[in-house]
Amino acid sequence: MKAVLLHVSEQDLAERRQWGLDRYDESWEGVLHMSPAPSPEHQRIVEELLTFLRPLLRRKKRGTLKLAINVFNEASPKQDYRIPDFTFVAAGRERLIAADGVRGGGPDAVIEIRSPDDETYEKLPFFAALGVREVVVVDRDSKKPEVLRLTGSQYLVVAADREGWVASEVLGVRFRLLPGTPPRLAVEDIEDPSARVEI
Repeated sequence: MKAVLLHVSEQDLAERRQWGLDRYDESWEGVLHMSPAPSPEHQRIVEELLTFLRPLLRRKKRGTLKLAINVFNEASPKQDYRIPDFTFVAAGRERLIAADGVRGGGPDAVIEIRSPDDETYEKLPFFAALGVREVVVVDRDSKKPEVLRLTGSQYLVVAADREGWVASEVLGVRFRLLPGTPPRLAVEDIEDPSARVEI
């Protein structure tokens, strides 16, 4: 259920901070978006992707993968940031990683685990305005992956190959929904398919 509060008091915000409830709050051009904590299944997918991707990207010297950090739009006159599940900054662009998140430009890619009724797709214009080259979306329940590649000022869905793989050029990995019940997601390195995980 979505709700709009016309005013949130400083006391309410302080209480959210005190209880750690603000961990996933985002500011969309000065409008506070309060997201609940992710579900256990969402967290499981994040943990398995992190365990696989972070060492792979480090070993291949492709860049830095960060978990749930602020991505700022500093051109906005109001506080404006989103917190994707993963933020990837390519090698040579690490200067963008500040103490409080990504500043001074957009990251190269983000990954979002999409839960029912979340705002994953509503974030796309924000990422496009920052020049984020790819957005990877994995549906929490179906495990269906999507790679959205920035073309001009909008994202286009990358078509799957004949085997059902969708490739992230930025990360150098590919994703595929595996048949069966429960559904599973396969992720493998494009250069070395033996580097693989099934989630």
